[in-house]
Amino acid sequence: MDFRRVMRGTLGVALLTAVFSLALPARAQSVDANIAKVVRLMKADAYNYVASSSPSVWSIHFTGKNLTDIKVILAVATDQGSDLMVVFVTVAEKKRLPVTTDFMRKLLNENHTLDRVKVGYDADGDLFVRADSNVRVLDEAEFKDMVDQVEKSADEVYGIVQPSLQ
Repeated sequence: MDFRRVMRGTLGVALLTAVFSLALPARAQSVDANIAKVVRLMKADAYNYVASSSPSVWSIHFTGKNLTDIKVILAVATDQGSDLMVVFVTVAEKKRLPVTTDFMRKLLNENHTLDRVKVGYDADGDLFVRADSNVRVLDEAEFKDMVDQVEKSADEVYGIVQPSLQ
């Protein structure tokens, strides 16, 4: 056994351990920084937001032409090293959605037509409109555009699918 190779391996493991122990608190701070930035952006754009029981989730209520209460949810990822923010509206619950080819075609067409948002089904089978972004690239204008786009798109999608809802 080569003593120098063992020492280099041991030093390498020690160095990696030291680097990761310093990096983990920095990542934890980035989650707090992301939360603080989103709160600052909501205040800067004068949104009347409501905090949830989670410090990284908020809602903003709007009134649309088709959907009377548009509840836009904003959620910042709390995974270490992630700076993802998701903005979404649940347009209709699964139990109200028809499972027909024509209905699915309407949704696919809207998904193609709308800019910057996704139209789809969430893990519970509910119909959603959502947009994702990295918090680090958001400024006031981009943040406002993102929230407004999700809100207006959700209202539009609801207007299209509402006659088909059960």
